Amino acid sequence: MATEHKLTEITDRDALRELQRLYLRDWPRHCVGFFWLDNYLRWLKEDPQIGHLAFYTLDTDWQSDGLFLLVHRYQLFFCNLSRRGAQLEVALRLLDWSGGYKVSAIHEQHHLVYRQLLAELQLGMDREMNTIMFRLPWQAATQLDIECPPGYYLDKVRLEHAELINDLWSARHPGSLYLIQLLISNNTNMGLYEEETGLLCAWCLRLQSGFLGALEVRKSHQRRGLGVIVAAAISQAIAKDLQQDVTALVNVSNEAACRLFQKLQFTLVQGEHYYWSMSLPKAGGQIDWPNNE
Repeated sequence: MATEHKLTEITDRDALRELQRLYLRDWPRHCVGFFWLDNYLRWLKEDPQIGHLAFYTLDTDWQSDGLFLLVHRYQLFFCNLSRRGAQLEVALRLLDWSGGYKVSAIHEQHHLVYRQLLAELQLGMDREMNTIMFRLPWQAATQLDIECPPGYYLDKVRLEHAELINDLWSARHPGSLYLIQLLISNNTNMGLYEEETGLLCAWCLRLQSGFLGALEVRKSHQRRGLGVIVAAAISQAIAKDLQQDVTALVNVSNEAACRLFQKLQFTLVQGEHYYWSMSLPKAGGQIDWPNNE
């Protein structure tokens, strides 16, 4: 008789912290799972009633392999320590895929499991990207030399800038404005402003995965080296605020971004590829999540 499995929600905060500690093993091999859990544990500390957030594991057993699925609004992340696919595939099959997901940081060893599952469920896919990972140890990030050019100053990004950041974000989609607002409100971020006008010229946020994201320079201010400055500044702020390594995922074909992080002494994590992908709703169309919840 086949074993009947079920997804179990992990609601106990202490259990989530114990799960997170498992991901310290062989650092930085499992840092992505660690950062996802760390992000939401910090958010839950500030707001225990975060909506549309759930952590799942298979058959209550997260201890043996650290297996968990994290769902927040339309976003999905899944992970385990062994990186084996069998149990993870069982867990993913039990998830409700009807509304579609933006699936973030899919490790290359899990990617085939994910693609095969979408094919079997006859789910469409939109915009998949293959990325490589750069990392800077936090001790090195604290020592970055940051020189703001004359006429500019560094400061946090403000909520009033959320629409601008979302509009220029290459990964924007219905519902992403509220995500940008959450990131600005809850995570380390950095903006570069003109002193004379107060205009926000360049910015970078820290995503829930710990990766640097939405790094952007206004078209009118490009080719001035401002992207390097804002990336260095947020990296140093993360290191000083959280004593955590700084990571970034870069499209394998984005040579300019690779050069930027190499200039800041980030190192390429050899052999680590991550994908992000959009699985489309079963009923067709695009993921459509409101911007106010």
